[in-house]
Amino acid sequence: GIMSAMLDYSRSREQLDELRAAHRRTRDKREAGRIKAVVALATGWTAEEVAELLQIDPNTVRNHF
Repeated sequence: GIMSAMLDYSRSREQLDELRAAHRRTRDKREAGRIKAVVALATGWTAEEVAELLQIDPNTVRNHF
């Protein structure tokens, strides 16, 4: 939607590398889902696309960021 189009979800390459490393390390499924949401948003996915992939509400996706 318009709201998600106005938000800047970008992250630096270093931040994305750190997030991906944290994703590999975590054993907590909820934390892993949050990390996936942040990485996906930062790499151009919409909140709606991430929500569909993770089977959660788009607002939950936005809150993870």
